[in-house]
Amino acid sequence: MIHFPRKVLLVEIERRCAECDARNRVGLTKDEAASYLGFECERCEAWNSDSLQQKDVPDWCSEIGQAD
Repeated sequence: MIHFPRKVLLVEIERRCAECDARNRVGLTKDEAASYLGFECERCEAWNSDSLQQKDVPDWCSEIGQAD
């Protein structure tokens, strides 16, 4: 039997690549959102440094972006 651990998706954000202007949809779990530093473009594979803003996360998730 193969077991795939399930993680709850917290938020999906949309970003544009700085290199090729492709639209990228990035799905993040709670843990990934807390440590989010950017994304790799799906089209050109360029790394895009980024951070989440308060408007990017749901109101009920106030702990994102706060220091532990």
